[in-house]
Amino acid sequence: MSTEGAIEPAARATPALWGHPRQLWMLLVVSAAFNFAFYGFRAYLAPYMAAFYADLGPAAAQRQADLLSSGFLALGYATPIVGGYVADQLLGEARAVAISFWLMTVALLLMSLPTLFGFELGLAMFALSVGLNIPLTVMIGRNYSKSDPRRDGAYTLFYLAINLGSFLAPFICAAFVARRFGYRWGFIAAAAGCVTAAALFQLRQRRLAPVLPHGGRLGGPIAVVWTLAAVVALLYPTALLLARPQILSVSMYVLMALLVLYFIVGCVRRGDRVQTQRYLALLLLFVALVLFWALSFQGVTSLNFFARDHVRAPFDYTLFQSANPLYILLFAPLLALLWPWLGRRGRDPSTPRKFGIGLLLVALSYGLVAAVIRYASGADGKVVWGVLAGCYLLQTLGELALSPIGYSLVGLLAAPEESSLAMGGWFFGYALAYQLAGWVATLTTGTLGSPAAGTAAAASTAGAVASAVGITSYEHVYWQLFAIGLAVSLIYLLAAPWVRRLMHGVH
Repeated sequence: MSTEGAIEPAARATPALWGHPRQLWMLLVVSAAFNFAFYGFRAYLAPYMAAFYADLGPAAAQRQADLLSSGFLALGYATPIVGGYVADQLLGEARAVAISFWLMTVALLLMSLPTLFGFELGLAMFALSVGLNIPLTVMIGRNYSKSDPRRDGAYTLFYLAINLGSFLAPFICAAFVARRFGYRWGFIAAAAGCVTAAALFQLRQRRLAPVLPHGGRLGGPIAVVWTLAAVVALLYPTALLLARPQILSVSMYVLMALLVLYFIVGCVRRGDRVQTQRYLALLLLFVALVLFWALSFQGVTSLNFFARDHVRAPFDYTLFQSANPLYILLFAPLLALLWPWLGRRGRDPSTPRKFGIGLLLVALSYGLVAAVIRYASGADGKVVWGVLAGCYLLQTLGELALSPIGYSLVGLLAAPEESSLAMGGWFFGYALAYQLAGWVATLTTGTLGSPAAGTAAAASTAGAVASAVGITSYEHVYWQLFAIGLAVSLIYLLAAPWVRRLMHGVH
C-alpha cells in the first residue's frame, strides 16, 4: 500500500526553518558528517592499502591496492540494492539509517587496526553497513509532497551538503590527522564524523516520525537482532570476497548480465515497442555512465598514486581529493542556471548529447595529463600540481553535464512497475564502474601479478611504499584512456539524435 498520501499532509504541517522543514537541516548536517567520514579515509585508501602488500614489491603492491580499494568501493555501491529492501521490509527507514551509522563507526575502528585481517574485516563491515544507509536519500523527499516546489531545492541543498563534507574531509582526516599522527589515526578521525552523524540522527530521528512510513514487517528489537546477526554472518565471507578481486569482478558482471536479461525477457513478454526502445536507450546511456565513471574513478586509484609520486605540489597529495567537491560547490549553481538559459533559447543539449559531452570532458582530462607528462615533466620525473587541478576540473564539469540527470532519466524511461528495480540497476552501474576502474588502474603497473595478500602490517604513513610506477607508464595508459574516451564520446555525440528517438519524447 502506498504511503505517499498519508505522508503528504504531515509533510505540509511540519514547522519550517529558513523556508524548509526543520528536520531537513538535521538531515543535511547528518549527510555532511557521514560524507566527511567516507571521503576522509577514501582520500588515502589505495596508497595506505599498498603498505600491506609491501613484501610483494612496489608494483605488485600498487596493483593489489588498486584492486582491493576499487572492489571495496564497488561493493559499497552494490549493497544498497539489498539494504534498501531490508530497510523497507524489515527495519523501517529510520532504524536502518541509525544502525548503519553505528556499524560503520565500528567498521572504521576495525580498519584502523595494524593487521591486514582486521583491516579487511573493517572494509567488509563498512561495505555491508553502507547499504542500510540508502533511506537517508529518500528521507529528504519525505519532508515534501510531490507537488511541493521546494522539493528540488531540498535535493540541491542535500547535494551541496554531501560535497561540503567531502571537501573538508581530506584536509582534516588525511592531510592533518593522518599525515601528522599516522594514517591509522585518519580512520579514527573519520570514525568521529560517523559518530557525530549517528548521535545527531539518534537524538533527532523522532522528529521524522510524522513524515516516514511505518516500520518494516518485523519492526522492533527482533528486526535489529536479525539484521546484526546477518551482518556478522556475512562479515568473513565478504572479507574473503574482497581479498579475491577476480571472483568479485566476475560476480558483479554476472549479476549485471542477469539484470539485463530480466529486462529483455520483460520487454519480449510485454510486447510494447515504445517501452522496448526506451529500455534500449537506457541501456546505451548506462554504458556511457559506466565508462565515464570508470575513467573518473581513477582519482581514487591510479591518479592518487600519480599525485603521491609524480606531482610537485606545496601541499599533501591527499588534498587533490578535495578538488572535485570544491569544483562542484563552485560550478554546480552555474550549470543549474546554464541549462535553463540554453533551454529558453532552444539550445539545451538533449540527454544523449550531455552524456557525450561528459565523456568528451573526461577524455580531455587524461589527454591533458598525458600531454604534460610528455612535454612538460621535469628531470625529477614530476609535473606541476596545476595539471591535476585542471584534470579534476574537466572531470567535474563532465560529471555535472552527465550525472545529475541520470536518476530523473531512469524514472522517465523505465516502465512504472519496474522503476525501482531499474533505479537499482542504474545505481549498480557505479559499482561496475568502480570495479572496472580498479582493473584500468592496474594497467599503469604492467602485468597483473599474483593476487595473494602480503602479511606485512600497514606502515604508519601511506608513503611507506616506494614509488612503484615510472611516470612514462602513466603517460602510456592515459593516452589510451584519452583515445578511447574521445572515440566513444564522438559516437554518442553523433548518435544522439537516434538515441533521442528511441526515448520517444523524453528530452
